[in-house]
Amino acid sequence: MLRQILIVGGGRVGRHTAAKLTDSGYMVTVIEKDPEKAAQFPNPLAGRVIQGDGTEMDVIKKANPETADIVAGLTNTVKTNLVVCELARNLAPGAETHCRICEDGQEAYAHLEHVDHIVYPAALAAEETVDQITDQATVGR
Repeated sequence: MLRQILIVGGGRVGRHTAAKLTDSGYMVTVIEKDPEKAAQFPNPLAGRVIQGDGTEMDVIKKANPETADIVAGLTNTVKTNLVVCELARNLAPGAETHCRICEDGQEAYAHLEHVDHIVYPAALAAEETVDQITDQATVGR
């Protein structure tokens, strides 16, 4: 079954996420607030790009969130991402939600009822860096 993914935020994190998911066979819709970013979003990275504010009801409804299996708020604004997850919980109660955070300490948002998963790019980058360093140290040069 083809999984439907809705990403709000077409910046670096959203763009890379959309690319990887599309390459893996997922159907991806992206909502991007910035008109220039939305217009320049590479076509093969998402099935559909909607220009608008993903926290506005009329905009998010254009993406048919009720058909989404996953809704991810991946903007660089935590407040926006939390609102996206809350809207998703109301419009698509069965969808899994992912909320990008930007600072240490915001992991506590994981306790909110409408947030299923926290995405913290800085922590993920640190984990990857440690993995690379320890793998290299194990293998040697």
